[in-house]
Amino acid sequence: MRDKHRYLLVEMSNETQLNDREFYALLSRELIRCIGEMHFHKVNPWFMKFVGKRSFILKSSLDGVNSLTLALALIKRLNTEPMAFYTLKSSGTIKALLKG
Repeated sequence: MRDKHRYLLVEMSNETQLNDREFYALLSRELIRCIGEMHFHKVNPWFMKFVGKRSFILKSSLDGVNSLTLALALIKRLNTEPMAFYTLKSSGTIKALLKG
């Protein structure tokens, strides 16, 4: 059976100067803290790409999308910088997610 997934469009409260790899390393550390190491594999988050200066797309397993949304809402700082994350939309494809 094929694994089903969802894409999340997430907006940040502040812009970041980090590249994709650095940003996802910091974000995944915070996600592990919020979700827990035991359930991180169930959520299976993947950073897809930045969309503009304050938005990005995350990919998650279908079963873990609610946990990921909740974990993003719980994060209040990234590294030492205050940062909030807002989940704007969820979709099964990137094309539908970005469609206005």
